[in-house]
Amino acid sequence: MYLGRTTPWIKHVPGPVPPRHQLVCFPYAGGGASFYRPWRAGLSPDTDLLVVQYPGREDRIDDPLVDDMGELAELLGVELAPLLDLPFTFFGHSMGAAVGYEITRGWAESGHPTPDRLIVSSQFAPPRIDVDDLLHRDDEGVLAELVRLGGIPADVRPGTDLAQLVVDLVRNDYRVLESGRFGADAPPLDVPVAAFCGAHDPSVTPRDVREWADFTRRDFTEHVFDGGHFYPRERPAETVAAVAGLIARPAP
Repeated sequence: MYLGRTTPWIKHVPGPVPPRHQLVCFPYAGGGASFYRPWRAGLSPDTDLLVVQYPGREDRIDDPLVDDMGELAELLGVELAPLLDLPFTFFGHSMGAAVGYEITRGWAESGHPTPDRLIVSSQFAPPRIDVDDLLHRDDEGVLAELVRLGGIPADVRPGTDLAQLVVDLVRNDYRVLESGRFGADAPPLDVPVAAFCGAHDPSVTPRDVREWADFTRRDFTEHVFDGGHFYPRERPAETVAAVAGLIARPAP
């Protein structure tokens, strides 16, 4: 077993041999590192899996939340930079796609090495990343939206400890999105971009993610899966196989 490094922010799920490539995964709003841990089995043995753990969830449930995109990206950048000593790929699902974009953008502007490829999943292109009206909904409205997207079971009811935890996390993470420096002046990246989505996503359609093509000066590819907003949970083997295929293919 290759022994790597884990921090509170970054959970390392190593393969059985010394790595040749690193995959960094960013969770969705309200989500945690456990979403990506099962991916280890589908990745090449020499791909190192590094999964971001935002504060306030799972093993970091007592850590203070961060509700500002700039602060979150800076903190993650500090944690990630010393761990990325090989060619690497970013994968972000939903909110995670926006976080991955922001770190890539910031690193490119500062001259820091950038990922071989940014894979964005179930998220609008930068000018359209927004929080709609979710921050103005009551608890029942937030939960209803999460049920509509397939993020939580329909039997999670307002007033329970679980429901309150979910609502508080999602509201915080949508404030992160709201604070992001996205808009008409969001710059294209000098990094290949791949956009993933579910064919039946009730929020972010294949046409929506195709707009990411305008935010790379390099190669753009699109992958549509038979599923909804959380297609990676519905089609895990297909999703990981697509990611592994992109890692194995040299970035143009």
